[in-house]
Amino acid sequence: MTPLPVAAIGGAIESRICDTCQPYLRESPGTAGRILGRLDQTVTFQAVGRSADSTWLQVNLTNDPRRRFGWVFRDLTALRDADVSMLPVTGEVVDATPAPLSIASNSGLISGVSATARQIFLRGQALGNRAHVFTRVGDSITASPYFLTPLSSGNYDLGAYQNELWDTLRFSSSFGDASLAAGNGWGADRILQNGFNAPEVCGDEPPLVCEYRIRKPAVALIMIGTNDSGGVDPAVYERNLSRIVEISIEMGVIPVLSTIPPKLNDAWNGERALQWNRIIKNVAQRYDVPLMDYWLALQNAPNYGLSEDGIHPSAPPDGNTARFTPEGLRYGYTIRNLVALQALDALRRYVLY
Repeated sequence: MTPLPVAAIGGAIESRICDTCQPYLRESPGTAGRILGRLDQTVTFQAVGRSADSTWLQVNLTNDPRRRFGWVFRDLTALRDADVSMLPVTGEVVDATPAPLSIASNSGLISGVSATARQIFLRGQALGNRAHVFTRVGDSITASPYFLTPLSSGNYDLGAYQNELWDTLRFSSSFGDASLAAGNGWGADRILQNGFNAPEVCGDEPPLVCEYRIRKPAVALIMIGTNDSGGVDPAVYERNLSRIVEISIEMGVIPVLSTIPPKLNDAWNGERALQWNRIIKNVAQRYDVPLMDYWLALQNAPNYGLSEDGIHPSAPPDGNTARFTPEGLRYGYTIRNLVALQALDALRRYVLY
């Protein structure tokens, strides 16, 4: 007797890939599973099984000409917050075991902490900015609760960086603060668009100006470009990024630029990310402002520190991205938090006094 196809087993759940996701389809659950292909947001599927912890779903692709089946990471589907306990457990998660990652303080990830940053700081002090306050500017990777927020909870582990970074962690209480200048799906143009965010607070101000006016920070950690690189003209992006830097300097806020992570969803996007990082580095050099090379920091991490969609950084299963241990530094958000704290440490030591 011919076995029934998986889709014919009762209890399947109809769903789809999430709107901005491009997960891998894998042969088995977990990052050790062989990659069968990458799925885009148009893909629909029937979920027919799950891993014991429900983090992976066994699926049949319903609108795929090849009628493929395999496993996808649940968080990258529309079932992320759904109850899938009615599905049978059909596989055991096996994750790849990469070599531990370590990021040295003197690895060249932070550059451009110069006399110019000191001049911007002093200008900000004259304007009433607060020396112990920083803010963040960017897209979903910056607005994410995985970025910096876990450092505010007290449940952190500085690991080998305890002596180096403890004073900087205690220097500011801004780690848990949200920003009016960071949002999901944003490009550089949104940061500069009049009245784009929180009009009840900002009125017709651009989000960047509003955030700086309300928070009065001394430093802004700025990473923007992942969305722009998907289709914006490079010259337009460079002009917008330059304007973000100029406004920061005018308002006495030290702009700390950051390269963007790699994009693994396809070759064209991968090359665009490299092009964008060249622009970011050029802008940082032109204005002589600090730069965090996040792209470089990710190069030795598993899957370049990216999640299953090949775009957003990865996070540990428990969501704690404030453990700077070899195990914790396998994940992209944890790496970004370490590099950001190292940048703040350099500014605290040499500029913010």
